[in-house]
Amino acid sequence: MKNTNIFNGLVAALCVISLSSCLKNKNEQPDFSATTPVVEIPVGSPVGDGGINSLTTSLIQQDTPSDYIYYINYAASSTKSTDIKVTLSVDQAALAAYNAAHASDPALTIVPPSAFTMPVSIIIPANQRRVQVPVKFISTLLDPAITYGLPVTITDASGEVISKKFGSVVIKVAVRNKYDGKYSLKGYVFREGDTDGLAGFFKGLTQDLSSNGAAALNFSQVWKTGSGAGGIDGLTISVNPATNKVTMKSTANATLANDPAYDNRYDPATKTFYLSFKWGASPAARSATDTLTYVSPR
Repeated sequence: MKNTNIFNGLVAALCVISLSSCLKNKNEQPDFSATTPVVEIPVGSPVGDGGINSLTTSLIQQDTPSDYIYYINYAASSTKSTDIKVTLSVDQAALAAYNAAHASDPALTIVPPSAFTMPVSIIIPANQRRVQVPVKFISTLLDPAITYGLPVTITDASGEVISKKFGSVVIKVAVRNKYDGKYSLKGYVFREGDTDGLAGFFKGLTQDLSSNGAAALNFSQVWKTGSGAGGIDGLTISVNPATNKVTMKSTANATLANDPAYDNRYDPATKTFYLSFKWGASPAARSATDTLTYVSPR
């Protein structure tokens, strides 16, 4: 009897699991049959507090415009037999609301009108649900030190209902200068009076160099062991775009400067930095000579 009860329990459990699985498969796609059709700007991760949704893109500064797309969607149980013309606006109020809801973060700056192009209206073709909205960003007109926001709101949809939760979006735009990326690193580091095995040649390392303004990168010098060299925090590689000459500086150490006997430079053809710089004074003089070659975006 005990074994029979166990068997019956297992059968019941399997039935429940099987039924649950069937129900999940049946409703895999959204069911709009009981909802009012709306026109919306869909996002992958909507906010749950009724605030403004956001999308994110990261641009690398380049001479040609950077392409970006987002979508307008007709959320309904069936498509329309006629075109839906959707009118869009750049909505400063939406950006203000977004910034207010994220007051603990640095406020986004609106993308200047000269730095992007976007259609003011778009057509969802008849018998279709979705259309792409193309945006072209002029990245050279954007400052990598600033995080921007492009706030877009649907203002009209050919009489269709505009979604209250998905009618606006802020496209967050981060900008990286053209030197930004992952680099291979090799070189030689000198440490006067070294007794710790930190001085010498090194190779086979990689480092992410992040933007610090329009023509500078953040850099961390290493010893031959790969550990970070102390006392030179805030180390930057600054490029003169007109000459490709490089200046090394440290916000934490005013003695750090280019080695005057070395041609500190950037080679745009190979995307390689050739660096040599010194800091400190005897008996604690230090110097480094590095070669950094671009590998990929970081």
